[in-house]
Amino acid sequence: MASNTPAVAVNSMITDRFEIFHVNQDVLADMPLHYHDFYEINCVLKGSGVFYLDGDEYETTPGTVTLVNANDLHNIVRQSSDYYERAYVYVTETYLKAHSTPVTDLTACFRHYGKPVSRVIRIDPDELAAAISRLDERPGKGYGDDIIYEQHFLELMIMLNKAVLSDANDIMPESSTVPKLIGDVMNYIGTHLDADLSLDALASQFFINKYYLSREFKKHMRVNLHEYTLTKRLIRSKELLREYGNAKKVYHMCGFKSYTHFLRCFRKEFDMTPREFLSSNADPDVIRFEHAT
Repeated sequence: MASNTPAVAVNSMITDRFEIFHVNQDVLADMPLHYHDFYEINCVLKGSGVFYLDGDEYETTPGTVTLVNANDLHNIVRQSSDYYERAYVYVTETYLKAHSTPVTDLTACFRHYGKPVSRVIRIDPDELAAAISRLDERPGKGYGDDIIYEQHFLELMIMLNKAVLSDANDIMPESSTVPKLIGDVMNYIGTHLDADLSLDALASQFFINKYYLSREFKKHMRVNLHEYTLTKRLIRSKELLREYGNAKKVYHMCGFKSYTHFLRCFRKEFDMTPREFLSSNADPDVIRFEHAT
C-alpha cells in the first residue's frame, strides 16, 4: 500500500568524506520516501527486502547493492525475511572525485553516458561481506591506520565500479510502479521547473483529466503531485544558489512566483534560510540537515 507520507530530506553525514552504518533493525512500516545531497550505497548482507527507487521496486537479497544518486527519491518498502542485515555507505561526489584519476573515475558507477543515474547491481555476497567487514573495523590510532582504513573504502568503490562495467550484474526491477504517463509527467517536471506546473497546466499539457492525474501520481509515486514538484524545485534552487550565490537571482528560475514564498518553502524544507545554506556549505556537496524524525 502506498504511503501518504511526503518525501523528506535526510542527511546523516557529519563529515565531508564518507560514513558507514551497519544495521540489522527491522524495517519500520510506512517509512517515508527521502533524498539527500550525497551518494548512498545500500548493501544487503543477510535476509531480503524490497527497495523503492524512483518509481521501481527491487527485491534485494545478499549481494544486492543499490547505488543511489544524490536527490533521487528512495526507501526500503519492507523486509521479506525475519532477519535483514544491511550496510549503508554515504559519500560525497567531491570526495570520490578527489580520489579519482584520469584512468579510474570512482563516480562512474553513479552515471550513465555522463548523466546522473541510480542503479541496482548484484555482486558476490561473500566478497561484499568481506569488504564491509574490513570497514566495520574502525581504524586504530597508530601511524598509517587511518590511511589503511581509507584504502579499504577505496577498494570497495573500485569493486563496485568494476561490477557496474559488467551489464551482467544489473538487476531489473521486480515491478515497475510507474506507468508511462507518470514517467512522462516526471520527466516534464524535471525539465520545466521554471514553467507553470500546476495541476491544471500539467493536465492540459498531457490531455488528461486533472483529478485522474492527481490520483494516479499519488498512487504510483507515494507523494502528491504538488509535494513532488515543490521538492524538485527546492532541490534545483540549491544548485542555482551554489552557482549564483544570491536567492533573489534564482527563485524565479526554479519556478517560484514570489521571493517571499520561496524563502518560506526553503526554510520549511531545510530548516535554514538560503543565506544560512550558502554560509554553512564551504563544501557544496554536503548539506547539513538535521536527522529526520
